[in-house]
Amino acid sequence: MKKHSINTIISVQDTILSSDETNKSCKSFHTTSAVKSQSDAHLHPNSTSTSIKNNRQQVPVSDPTIALPSNQITSHDSDVTMKVLETKPEKVTVPPEEKKHIFFAYAEQDESDIKVAETLKDYFVQRRLRVYHPRENEDINTKIANGIKNAAVVLVLPSHSLQISKTGSKLLNYADQTKTPILNIKIYENFQPKDWLGAILAPTKSVSTDFNELMKSLMSMGIKTNNLVLERDEKNEPQPIAKQLFHGGTGSGNVTATYYYSGQEFQMEFEFLGLEQGKVFGQGDDKFGAFTVTGEYNLEDGYGDINMHKQYVGQHSVIYRGKISFEEITLYATKMEKVPSPKALRRQGNKVMISYCPCQYDLAQKITEGLISKGIPTICPPLRMYEMIKIATEEAKVIVPLMSEAYEASNMSKYVLSYADEAGIPIVPVKAQYPYSQSGWLGVICAGALYTKIAVENDIEKRLDNLVAQLHPYINDSVHEGQLIDSLVDGTLAQGYYIQWGEKFDMKFDMFAMSNGYISGQGEDLIGGFVINGKYTCLLDEEDFEFEFKKHYIGQHDVEYSGIITQNESQFFFDGNWYIDNLSDNFHLEVPRKQSSGHKGLHIMLSYEWNNQELVKRVADMLKQRNIPIWFDVAGDMKGNINTAMANGVEGAAAVISFDTVAYSKSINCQKELTYASQLKKNIVPVLLENDTEFQNTWLGMIIASLNKINMQDDNQFYSTIDTLVQRLNEFLEEKNDEESHRSEVITRFEGGAVEGKYYYCNQAFDMFFDFFSLREGRVSGQGNDTIGPFTMAGNYDNEGNVSFTKQYVGQHAVEYDGNIYCDNLGGFQIKGNWSSGNLTDEFYLESVNASKPDASTENT
Repeated sequence: MKKHSINTIISVQDTILSSDETNKSCKSFHTTSAVKSQSDAHLHPNSTSTSIKNNRQQVPVSDPTIALPSNQITSHDSDVTMKVLETKPEKVTVPPEEKKHIFFAYAEQDESDIKVAETLKDYFVQRRLRVYHPRENEDINTKIANGIKNAAVVLVLPSHSLQISKTGSKLLNYADQTKTPILNIKIYENFQPKDWLGAILAPTKSVSTDFNELMKSLMSMGIKTNNLVLERDEKNEPQPIAKQLFHGGTGSGNVTATYYYSGQEFQMEFEFLGLEQGKVFGQGDDKFGAFTVTGEYNLEDGYGDINMHKQYVGQHSVIYRGKISFEEITLYATKMEKVPSPKALRRQGNKVMISYCPCQYDLAQKITEGLISKGIPTICPPLRMYEMIKIATEEAKVIVPLMSEAYEASNMSKYVLSYADEAGIPIVPVKAQYPYSQSGWLGVICAGALYTKIAVENDIEKRLDNLVAQLHPYINDSVHEGQLIDSLVDGTLAQGYYIQWGEKFDMKFDMFAMSNGYISGQGEDLIGGFVINGKYTCLLDEEDFEFEFKKHYIGQHDVEYSGIITQNESQFFFDGNWYIDNLSDNFHLEVPRKQSSGHKGLHIMLSYEWNNQELVKRVADMLKQRNIPIWFDVAGDMKGNINTAMANGVEGAAAVISFDTVAYSKSINCQKELTYASQLKKNIVPVLLENDTEFQNTWLGMIIASLNKINMQDDNQFYSTIDTLVQRLNEFLEEKNDEESHRSEVITRFEGGAVEGKYYYCNQAFDMFFDFFSLREGRVSGQGNDTIGPFTMAGNYDNEGNVSFTKQYVGQHAVEYDGNIYCDNLGGFQIKGNWSSGNLTDEFYLESVNASKPDASTENT
């Protein structure tokens, strides 16, 4: 195999240098923690990934700042550099439950541990025994949950690196909690596991790395090897191990280092500097004081990118970005930016936040009251996902989830706790159901955490002191005064897109916040729902910001985002690159500034038909410039996504603008959308793009007949028409804001999910099929079909369980429903009552479909 020697130079300048295009391919990079999944970028269905082409920066070599002689560097194997995926990887088929695999638990960042693990894996692979390899797109929590689920045994390679690993702690606590067999493989004779690792491994069998001894131990544990044998077409596909590139230091003579600023040269002394497995790490000293260096690099065909974060101890930090090439190995850093020291303001709050699902509202309130009575500042947020995430970001010191089957099944709870886990907010769980044993995503996040059992309100007084004791390590140093919040964006809606394979893919944020240097948010795109968590900092002597955040697809993979934030009077603009494994491309976000008008949580919905998208985009841009919060489905005509439209578009709207044409009147989705808005008694602003005589006898004509219309057919009058529209919209926003502030808080009873029902007529039962149904904050909403045709539902309910709603058949008559809601403790509900239409009436019922797993037969203590 061909080898070549390498030399390295790092050159830092205080300006961005010009570049010339070459045919070399390399990968863009960013200073965040490595994404472990071997995923195919955002992973759109039926797509093929391509290489990322970047320009090499050509700079003079006259100002070297770090020189690494070739005789001090390990030779680089050109055949094992990381490759960009040429085609989309084949999906890994999930094996049936009866198939078992061997799961390895080791420190994946420690080269010595990796070598031992790969050697042992090879022994199993050569004997065609199944070894677990994560599927494409799995985040770490899903990887652990799926890996442990069908593991015949977990082979643990204990080491100091594993002892301090957060991932290792999650993995083994979850394996221990699920009673998965564990075998301790001693790879270091002098290492004695302590703390959580010592407790887990104490009762387990211990063996050496000898394969024959290992197999005997497996058989003595009752592990059936026939369940581990691969089938004829199955394959084990272990991942390649990256090679060490360089280790050295200034004192040993193989590193010299300087940096340049404002035309001056400054020396840096490195105690050590390492380039290994895509990581940069080091420690040293210069005129400003002691520093550490961390970062990442990537190589492809001898070329790549590097990012380094130089943190002065107790001071500011500096970001180094550059290109790395291996002709003689030359490393150029093309930009240096000073990151100001953090303000005294901090994201970390001073309160305990209770995380709960709809059926736990009363219990959550009682626990909140109990903790406050003990002198612990506690908040029980409203049952709105965006508010829960925002409060977690700004006010939470620690989060207390009320674990139960209903909580585990709750989509809202999954988003909120996944965000807390990603953001590093401490989690102290309460077990709110007995018997119950958490599993899946919840089991992984809460693995190993001590919990307090408070399953019913009567438990609170007896067991609250136990919860207080578990909270004290996190709240002892809390400041009880209210935290000063420096908020630039206060939980607003935001929209944007990312580029992949030359195509634009839309992103929508139901909540986007920027406060105290931290970014948080929640939204969805073509891949699925996601939460984001990251930071922003002011650039030196500039009004713009630098940012980075992680986009965590719930139950899937992560994507890193970074770039620059620019701004005008009404918006922030996020521009930069996304990164995942070997893929990268551009993205753009537009985020409205913090609004002083108090239109919190409200927006204006733009309803239109696909053929008029360009004009509607133009209107949307003008409204955003006037600081009007909008909900704008850039895909057009909802594309069948009526569930999201009703939940996020119509229900949260202070007004709906309908862009009226003949094509709009013929669209079934537009008809459902505007009919639903009319049912909810939303303000509707008809904007005529065509003469309304063309559709006055249609359903559209009937809805807008008595409304004050705005004519936008004459492009010469466009700007004056926008002025009229903005004036009317501001009136609606103020009116709706007053109405919302006086509306009493009604408990969310059902977030949305599978529902079935029947109505009765003349002693016959007729099925109702639902695409969507929810009971949120006093509002009933849904859509479905029955023997009459498609329908929408809209109405109200109260905290006493009284419910009434209208079932509007699309283009036909309406039926009134009245009844009572009965809720259980597992998140389910049933509604019973009577329907009426004219002089006709009879009974009906609706109920949630119980998709939860059977009750746990055992309880972990």
